[in-house]
Amino acid sequence: MAASVPLMAAGAWWASGHPVGGTFDLDGIPLAQALWSAGFVPLLLRFRPRFDELVRHPVADRTVTVFNARAVTVYLWHEVALMASVPVIDLMWEVPALERHLPVESLWWQFGVAWALIAVAVACFGWVEDVAARRRPRLLP
Repeated sequence: MAASVPLMAAGAWWASGHPVGGTFDLDGIPLAQALWSAGFVPLLLRFRPRFDELVRHPVADRTVTVFNARAVTVYLWHEVALMASVPVIDLMWEVPALERHLPVESLWWQFGVAWALIAVAVACFGWVEDVAARRRPRLLP
């Protein structure tokens, strides 16, 4: 914890001296991003919020349970889903009814399509996490 603030300060200092394209976007400044992240993650890990209220909301509780049980699948397939959402949306532009009635130009629409593709990946490949954990494979935990 004591190293968090100095690491974040070093990352901010490095970014301020190395702007990329006139911006301080950390994605373009790898060392600054590494230092900032190395300082920020311990701060996040320090907080341990309680989720007792979550149990009172069955849909939210179930959603968190599924995400926790399929976290590796979501992590491994999220980038593929984001990339695959672009050609899927391009196909939607070819259908006049979809083009007229859906917000296919919106990044929020792409976000939704990507989550739908992630859900397909979880349904198809999530059971592998059960096998790896030596549990009986299930479609949804």
